[in-house]
Amino acid sequence: MIIPDRLKTESGVRVLEAFESGYINAAHSFSKFIGADIGYVRTHQGLHVVADDETEYMAQIGRHDANLLVATDVIGEVCGKSYLLLNTRELDQLSQRAYGTHDAVMDFKEELVKELDNILSASVISKLSNALHLNMYGNIPMLVNPFNCNLKNMIYDDFAEEAESVYINAIQFTFDKYPELRPCFIWVVDQDIFDRIESKPVHS
Repeated sequence: MIIPDRLKTESGVRVLEAFESGYINAAHSFSKFIGADIGYVRTHQGLHVVADDETEYMAQIGRHDANLLVATDVIGEVCGKSYLLLNTRELDQLSQRAYGTHDAVMDFKEELVKELDNILSASVISKLSNALHLNMYGNIPMLVNPFNCNLKNMIYDDFAEEAESVYINAIQFTFDKYPELRPCFIWVVDQDIFDRIESKPVHS
């Protein structure tokens, strides 16, 4: 079930603006990492109840053709997780951009995508932490390869014991010269993020 009302409050606007700032930072870091102009489009924002009979409302968040996933736990005042979704073809092309060759072995490619996720997650977390005045940091990225699970089920498994509802904000990276590349970056945090920032003063 999507719960829109909380997103219209002052705290909801602050969270959205913080994520937008984080994504701009992440796209800039991504551009520097592989030497290409990268932007993004937001594909989803919503509050979702975490329950077996509600997960169908998360169906539009993932990608059917993604077979690689890198997940990073968000630790600190807010419980959360980021998910970077892409496929093998995208991994090959990103590796070529980074290494300048098609011949990078899979171990190097996997290390590259984990390092990329680490950079992207840190780019977002630093902006969220500063903008919302929350103590947050990312854990070590974990690669799932091959990824053959439904993302909405993974979100349920990751959060069912931690949160009654979650805030989800998702984007798709865009490449000016490589339109076939479209990695997804999905962020899920406990909905108590709104309560936590409402309890803190807004700094000028």
